[in-house]
Amino acid sequence: LKTKEALDLVKKISKQIPKSFYSNPHLLTSLLDALMKCGDVAHAEALFYSSKEKVLPMYGAMMKGINRLNIYDNAELAMSQLFISL
Repeated sequence: LKTKEALDLVKKISKQIPKSFYSNPHLLTSLLDALMKCGDVAHAEALFYSSKEKVLPMYGAMMKGINRLNIYDNAELAMSQLFISL
């Protein structure tokens, strides 16, 4: 999934998803996972932080992507967001 074509496909699909679907945490988790697998951390973070209802799998998708990409400075930020939202 780390190709430009995969990222373009994920972005295209995310633009076609009705806005009402963005309130579905399961859909958002899948989208976050795909974005992180494609290396689009900025878009994934923006989506994550704009989500009103964060569920544990969303944090897992972000942390897994952070770990995979070796960007551990973002892990502290994500964990602090977890404790703020609890």
